[in-house]
Amino acid sequence: MEKFLKNYTINDVSEVVEKIKKIEIRKTEFEKLKGKLEKYFKFEIVDYIVSDILDCETYNHVCLMINLAVVNNRISLENGITLKNELKKLFQITNTFDELNKKYLEKLINEDIT
Repeated sequence: MEKFLKNYTINDVSEVVEKIKKIEIRKTEFEKLKGKLEKYFKFEIVDYIVSDILDCETYNHVCLMINLAVVNNRISLENGITLKNELKKLFQITNTFDELNKKYLEKLINEDIT
């Protein structure tokens, strides 16, 4: 990595190192969330759905991604319905366009949801 960064200023190197740290944190959060959700639901969840949950997208958006996964045979229809209903409960969604609340996301990542 040092050869790669030799033509950059110290500020540039610091920015790159900071971005790498953020990516590593994101990767860790993603893996923890994916593992906990799959343990809770007892089926595999597509990466782009987990990513959207981690990004606190709207419930409507996540449902659209679940529908996409069902259409593309990435998850079964039954598992898609289960995922939608349980996410609604876990994130206490009252309106289709509610964002997945970061407070509940932190709880999912840091605590046991089973």
